[in-house]
Amino acid sequence: MSIRSSRILPTAIATVLVVVVAGCRKPDGNIGLALQPEEELLALKTDTIPFSMSMVPVDSLRSDERSRLLLGSTVDPVSGLTEAWFSTELRLSQTSVDFGETPVCDSVVFTLRHNGPSYGLNFSQKLRVEQLADTLSIDSSYYANNRQQTTGVNLADPLRQPVQMHPSNPLYVGNDTLTAQVRIMLDPLFGQSILDADTTVFSSNVEWRKWFKGVSVRSEYAQGGIVSLEPNVGVSYMRIHYHNTTDTTSYDLVINSNAARVSHFRHVWPEPYGALNDSLATEATEQAVLLGAGGSYLRLDLYGLDSLEAPEGAVINRAEIILPVDQTPSKLRRPNFLTAFLKGNNGGIELAPEATSPGVAYDGAYNPERNAYVLNLPIYAQRRLNGEDERPYVFLYSELSSVALEQLVINTPDAEEPATMVLTWSQ
Repeated sequence: MSIRSSRILPTAIATVLVVVVAGCRKPDGNIGLALQPEEELLALKTDTIPFSMSMVPVDSLRSDERSRLLLGSTVDPVSGLTEAWFSTELRLSQTSVDFGETPVCDSVVFTLRHNGPSYGLNFSQKLRVEQLADTLSIDSSYYANNRQQTTGVNLADPLRQPVQMHPSNPLYVGNDTLTAQVRIMLDPLFGQSILDADTTVFSSNVEWRKWFKGVSVRSEYAQGGIVSLEPNVGVSYMRIHYHNTTDTTSYDLVINSNAARVSHFRHVWPEPYGALNDSLATEATEQAVLLGAGGSYLRLDLYGLDSLEAPEGAVINRAEIILPVDQTPSKLRRPNFLTAFLKGNNGGIELAPEATSPGVAYDGAYNPERNAYVLNLPIYAQRRLNGEDERPYVFLYSELSSVALEQLVINTPDAEEPATMVLTWSQ
């Protein structure tokens, strides 16, 4: 649909309209900026547009090389069970290391420092540490629904379980008081196997990675809380304490910026959201849940744009979506901001055009006066109206989805206090 105007206008107002019309002919330009004062718009019209909302499983969330690793499990009254674990490489802190004559492993300690919020009530948990069956690659992409195969052998010392998982409580080891950390004691026989490896294994990280693929760390408890951990050298490492015929010392295997790592998540949803357990979308629920840690996306079907009774040349000034927040109690905090994206024809995802158009008032934040999240999608709506974009769905998520367990419960268009879409347009 082309955009045109045949109306004769005063010069000042005509100038405004020319700018808007030019933007409509080039949708990546200045259309729907929500900057024009409403009194300067001609034939301003407002329509409430029908749409539907569903929850869909997450199939495209990258979770590799994130700034945080999540570990543990928790149960929320709204979204059910969430489990978080991770797989990571461990790299040599020093190459060509000499362990001395007849080295003997005394202990192996895997230390992970807390970094960020925790979720649920934090209790000590029984953890599993298993070797990976295949090498991770930092040059590859890994997603939240990926699963890394392991050897199935638990390296954690069963006599030193469960492990303290509180992000602020100090840790007492003998007479020492340590800062809050996840401290996993591993089987000394595992440490001994590393000390006994051929010297070529330690000649470089390339050779080391061929011999040792990495580890997966996971909780065996259904509850106990989820903690955030920092994957950086100096604060997260596996330390082998050993002695030889002349000395008692230690050697570190580290997680650093070159270490490939990936977070994994599992969710078990209660009704009425059980369809997600079978990788299906929910249908006709009065509330919808956006859940981080690879839990769910919100899918908006803006089908009402296809039946808008607007004449040729209509210009979308605002396309405002109001999502009222449901007050159902939750253990989990809400996201600060909602990001909108579209799925590309090749299966990838792309941000909604408003995100990359300077001056467009997209918003996306919580509005306390409305008790709602408010989005503005005028460029997308204009392209739909013009027939330039036929994709019916807009998806919403939080940009912290791969590193945080945020949760937002909102009313759908089927609720008593429904979500609404209000379109403001002019000729």
